Amino acid sequence: MKKKCITGLLLLAFAVPSWAESFSVTCGAMSGYSHYLAGGYVPADKSGFTEDAISGGKFTLSLNDDGEGDVLALDATGTLKSAKAQGGTVMVTAAGKGGLNWIILYGDGVIEVYGLHFASNTLTQYRNTVGNANVAKAALMTASCQ
Repeated sequence: MKKKCITGLLLLAFAVPSWAESFSVTCGAMSGYSHYLAGGYVPADKSGFTEDAISGGKFTLSLNDDGEGDVLALDATGTLKSAKAQGGTVMVTAAGKGGLNWIILYGDGVIEVYGLHFASNTLTQYRNTVGNANVAKAALMTASCQ
C-alpha cells in the first residue's frame, strides 16, 4: 500500500505541466446536484440528492508563469476566498489538449476538482466535504466561463 501511495504522489508531481505564460478564466454562477449526508446541521429527512446552486457566485481560476495555480471564489455572501490563502494545496494538470484541471486538497480533508473544457468554455466542479461534522456532502456543479 505504501508503495502505491508513493507511486501516486510521484505521478502527480510529474503530471504538472510546464507553462510558458500565465492564464486565468472567470466563470459565473454554478448549478448542479449535491448529495447531503445526515448529521450535523442536516437532519435525516433532508439528506440525499438535491438540486443545488451557488447563484451569486463567481470563480476565477488562475495559473501563473511558474505553473502555480489558485482558485478565487466570490461566494453568494459576497466574500472573496482564495484556495491557497485558505491553506489549500493547488495542483494544475492538463486534461489532454482540451482543457485544464485544478485539484485542491485542504488539511481538513475537503477535496475540490475544477475542470475547464476549452471547446465549450464550461467549468465543472466536484467538491467533497464528507468529513465535515456540520455539513457533509459531495457536489457536482457546472458554470459558464468568459
